[in-house]
Amino acid sequence: MEKLSNTYRIVEKCRICGGTSLVPYLDLGLIPLVNNYLKSSDLGKEEIKLPLKILYCAQCSLSELSIVVNPEILYRNYFYRSSVSRTFRDHCFAFAEECAKRFNLTKDDLIVDIASNDGCTLKEFKKFGVRVLGVDPAINLAKIANAEGIETLAEFWNEETAKMILNKFGKASIINAMNVFAHVDDLNPFLEGIQILLKDDGVFTIEVPYLLNFINKKEFDTSYHEHLSYFLVRPLTYLFKKYGMEIFDIKKLTIHGGSIRVYIKMEINKTTKVDTDSIKWLLELEKDLGLHTILVYLNFSHNVRRIKDELLAFLKLLKDRGKIIMAYGASAKGTVLLNYCGIGKDYIDYIIDDTPEKQGYFAPGTHIPIVDSSYLKSKKPDYLLLLAWNFAEELIVKTQDYKNSGGRYIIPIPDIMVI
Repeated sequence: MEKLSNTYRIVEKCRICGGTSLVPYLDLGLIPLVNNYLKSSDLGKEEIKLPLKILYCAQCSLSELSIVVNPEILYRNYFYRSSVSRTFRDHCFAFAEECAKRFNLTKDDLIVDIASNDGCTLKEFKKFGVRVLGVDPAINLAKIANAEGIETLAEFWNEETAKMILNKFGKASIINAMNVFAHVDDLNPFLEGIQILLKDDGVFTIEVPYLLNFINKKEFDTSYHEHLSYFLVRPLTYLFKKYGMEIFDIKKLTIHGGSIRVYIKMEINKTTKVDTDSIKWLLELEKDLGLHTILVYLNFSHNVRRIKDELLAFLKLLKDRGKIIMAYGASAKGTVLLNYCGIGKDYIDYIIDDTPEKQGYFAPGTHIPIVDSSYLKSKKPDYLLLLAWNFAEELIVKTQDYKNSGGRYIIPIPDIMVI
């Protein structure tokens, strides 16, 4: 890859297999960085917008972005907080509880969480009496986690970080990388760090959005500049084998529109049983659905354009009828959807978000004001566009008074649905 600037570089070969047969299939145009929320003083300034295009590797079936943005720009100050969502907190507790029982965790076991955010996952592990340590490059989030009793290093994960932890804390029984593995450009130092810190009989887990769901449910708005890779089981199997690792179990999850949790062990660990059936079943399913060939992806891009046209037409119809429309969830996926579809302040008056750090800012690209939920009562919108559609059920419960007063919800993905 040739470095073009301090902002981004162009991908010329697959980050997993090194293949150069990369076929573009989804082009969302120029999209702002999804976590670059704006202050009022920023509104007159030029905003960074970069190409958002996905490529398909014909050799290993990995999907990946055509550019890589400098991670220092993306992650050192981060607005997204995991703990804001009750659904996600419940998800983390269920995962911690499963690990505690399945792997017989004790007070001596060290659990390391990569990209630990505000400590949401580790708070749940701590309930089971284990040692916990977070690693996250966002200085603001590490500060929050440490203040709440979750020791967190404000570092990127790599071999140096792994060695530093090893010297101070010893080897880890579980290393978890939840919703971060897809953000990693150079997987070599990441996985070498795992090799350094993980016990021989330890477990490495990742959670990633599953490309099967991405395609089948038309989840194009979950692609943004942080999400560099879009995984199937096939390229993951190839990848871990290169590092002397082996997938021993995979679970399909509903979180974030459909994800997979992958359990990995070192190949030298012969005591942990491999669930070959779950792995084989998903590999065969991917093949049967055509996800190891390009045609399905090209059809997907046609569906994405249709969603854009239909959503714009529907919102225009509502505005022509004098309806007030607001949105809920100043999320990354919301930024992508609004900017790709060309939905701005002429359609949406405000975006409600429950993250205090986002309130008072303006959404990237569209410059729609981000406000708290009190605006539901004061502005009385007729419709709420649920940008955080992956938490639709939670948001509807949270806004029950709005619903009872006659308010309606628009869910844009996978097809427009009005509730």
